[in-house]
Amino acid sequence: MAKEANSAEAKIQHYVPQYYLRSFIDAKELLYVVDRPRATFFRVPTKKVGGELYFNLINVKGIDPFAVEKALADLESMVAPALERVKKTRSLAAEKDRGAVMNLIASVTLRNPKQRQVIGEIINQSGNLAAAEGLSSKPKFDEYVSAMKAQGKEVRESYEETKELVAKIPGTFRPTQEFSILTELRLHDPLVQRYEGRKWQILVASEDSGGFVTSDHPVCLRWSDGEHGNLSPGLAVPGTELIFPISPHLVLRGSFEGEENVVEVDTSTVAGINSLLISNAHNQIYAQDALFKYKRAPLEEIGSGATLDQDKVFLAGGTTTAGDKVVVLRAN
Repeated sequence: MAKEANSAEAKIQHYVPQYYLRSFIDAKELLYVVDRPRATFFRVPTKKVGGELYFNLINVKGIDPFAVEKALADLESMVAPALERVKKTRSLAAEKDRGAVMNLIASVTLRNPKQRQVIGEIINQSGNLAAAEGLSSKPKFDEYVSAMKAQGKEVRESYEETKELVAKIPGTFRPTQEFSILTELRLHDPLVQRYEGRKWQILVASEDSGGFVTSDHPVCLRWSDGEHGNLSPGLAVPGTELIFPISPHLVLRGSFEGEENVVEVDTSTVAGINSLLISNAHNQIYAQDALFKYKRAPLEEIGSGATLDQDKVFLAGGTTTAGDKVVVLRAN
C-alpha cells in the first residue's frame, strides 16, 4: 500500500491552503476556530486545521502517490504572492493576479470533504439506479452479462448473488479517492474559466464591523435575489453571485451583472455575509478573533462570534441568511 510505503512522508494534507488561512491569523499567528461537531472554540496554527490525513494521496501503480500535493505546492508558488498583491492593492486589474486568484477559488471549490462527499453520493445513487434497472429481471441481467462477455469481461456472480450483494452494500458504487481526485483535476480548468467570466466586486468591511470570517468550505454560491428557495444555483447561470473571503477586511463577490469596483460595507452587511459563510461551512469556522458578527435574517439581531459555539442553528448544520438550506454547486 502507498500509505504504508510512504509512512515517513505521512502528513495532514490541506484542502484549505495554509497560505490562504494565514490571512486570518492574529498577532500570535493563531486562528480562532469554532468547531461545530465539538461545539467549542480554540486557537491553533493554520497547519492544525483545514486538512485530513492523506486527503490528496493517489494509490495507483506507477504514479507518485504525492503527485497532487506537489502540484498544489507549485500552485501555491503562483497564487500566494498574487493573493498578497490583491489584498494590498484591493484590485483584480492585473491579469496575472486575477488568474491566480481564480485558480485558488476553483481549487478550494472542488477540493474539500464536503464537495467530495456530495459528488460521491451522486455517483453512488446513479450507480444504484442503474443497478436496479439492470437487476429488475433475469433477462435484463442476462443482457448485461452478454455485453460484458462481448467486451472480454467475465461476470462470475449469478443473478441472485448480484442482487444480494447490491442490497447488502448501499455504498457499492461510491467512487474511490483516486476517481474523486481525477474528477477534481478534470473540472479545475473549466471552473477557472467560468470564474474568470464573472465581474468581481471587492467588499471592504467597515472598521467597526468585526470583520469577515472564513471556513473549511469558504466558496459560497447563491441567487442574488434570494427568491429561488432550495433550487440549486448553477455556476454559469445569470442572477447568481459567488462569495469568497480573502481576509478579515476583504471579500470577493463575483456576479455576471453590475460593475467591478470596491465598496465599503457596514456592520449589518458584513454580519449577513458572515452568516452565509458560517452556514456553508463543513465543520469549522476560522476567524482572526471572536469579535466577528453574524445575522441570519434582516429582522434578526446581530449575533456575536464569541457565542457562535452555542448557536443552535449553527450546531444543527446552519441555514443561509434567507433561511434556506445551503445547496450544492451545480456546473450549469
